[in-house]
Amino acid sequence: FNVAVFENGLVLDKKSAEKKLNKHIEKMRLDSCITSLKALAEKENNPILVNALDYYQKNKCLTPKFAFVVFWRLDSQKIDYHPSFFKISLKRESHKKDLANMHIDRVHLIWKALSSSQRKMAIKF
Repeated sequence: FNVAVFENGLVLDKKSAEKKLNKHIEKMRLDSCITSLKALAEKENNPILVNALDYYQKNKCLTPKFAFVVFWRLDSQKIDYHPSFFKISLKRESHKKDLANMHIDRVHLIWKALSSSQRKMAIKF
């Protein structure tokens, strides 16, 4: 787009404008995920979901196990969410093992939240 983006009354250059807009979009996605997680935690009053919400707020991502439970319950409660807005962490070896040991149906449920490199890793497992 050729949209003027202002900061402190000054027009930002194209690169700075893109960076600012991307940061704003990322914040909106994070807020959307937190809103969905809060609605789910309130509706179900399940300690696993409360822990998933706390983990997401702290780390801005979910573990593969948390992602499966969260997406499964969001679907069953018909709470609106966008799987691609969620991030899944595979930095720890335990998270990679969890994904490797996950049943294929569960992997399919969290698939849209995986990055392209994470998807390649999941296929190798």
